[in-house]
Amino acid sequence: MEDRASSAAGPAPAPEPQTVGEKVAHLSRCEIWTLAVFIEAGFIGFFLAIAHAFTSGISPSFSAVPWRLALWASYGVYASLAVLVDFYADLFVPRAPVAVMEKFREIGVGAIGVGALNLMVGVVLGFQVRDSRVLAGCTAVVAACVVGLVAFGAWLAGRYGGDPLDFAPATVAPKRIDSSSSELAGQPYDARLPV
Repeated sequence: MEDRASSAAGPAPAPEPQTVGEKVAHLSRCEIWTLAVFIEAGFIGFFLAIAHAFTSGISPSFSAVPWRLALWASYGVYASLAVLVDFYADLFVPRAPVAVMEKFREIGVGAIGVGALNLMVGVVLGFQVRDSRVLAGCTAVVAACVVGLVAFGAWLAGRYGGDPLDFAPATVAPKRIDSSSSELAGQPYDARLPV
């Protein structure tokens, strides 16, 4: 009786993806690479354009106090690196749980990057703070967040990394180079590139 009721209601919804690889399975690697390159280039271009505009004469704020440029550049590094870690997971760490990456986007990108750091950099640069100690301290805070982001990326790669295309059993020996003239002759190698 329950089978009829469940079949009459329609097909069951698809299960939620558990890993990053399952979540981006509808995109080809070429599409993910294209998104990664253009979004990363957009972030870098935005931060460079603003820095160039302020150093070239629109406003003497960056040239008057050199720590302002360091603060802006370090914030640009944080934003760019956050996007890089996100796309790195999509491309090279498909076994990472979706929940880990959602928390990263929520906390690392949203709360820290867009929230706290954006507010701090906006206030310091907006009010044109001249005290070098304040600017150096804010730059150090952003740099510490960059180090945390690098550590998270390294943890992600170490914990869930590996060859995403390697589905062969461990008992299969890798191919060997058969050219006797090469100094690498007889050495095992992997025929696939990591991209």
